[in-house]
Amino acid sequence: MMNCRTVNAWLEMAQDDEVFIDADDINREAMENMWSFSPTDEETPQIHAADIVAFIEELIAARGNALAGEQMLFYCWHDVQCRQLRFSLVSRSHGRLPFRCEVRETQDLALIADRVVNGDWRNEDFMQAPSEDGDEQESPPFILPAFVVPVP
Repeated sequence: MMNCRTVNAWLEMAQDDEVFIDADDINREAMENMWSFSPTDEETPQIHAADIVAFIEELIAARGNALAGEQMLFYCWHDVQCRQLRFSLVSRSHGRLPFRCEVRETQDLALIADRVVNGDWRNEDFMQAPSEDGDEQESPPFILPAFVVPVP
């Protein structure tokens, strides 16, 4: 268990959730299996990136035990617009994740944890409008970093 009460509560809620499998409908499968988390202002100072890494690792282990014989992909990402950590599962037979944007898959869970905790939740300047002093530049295309691992 993690040292953070909030993250432990999230694990208790999510670890034994039933996994929905529909190899014919990736979007339904993804939506049925999705969980999202974000702390309150009071909880935020207690959460560290290492807690999120441990949380996701425990979820993966729990899902792996529950999915014996099934071939799924566990994936998690930082939903910037909602300021949430999200995870879901889809059947490996789909051969892709259910995003309509470009995805950069990673096996570096710490990257996602740091992005959501330090880049967002603990960052008071997150999503602040840039100053109007500088020249407007075209923003680069959006690429979503997502941690992806097969389970079991």
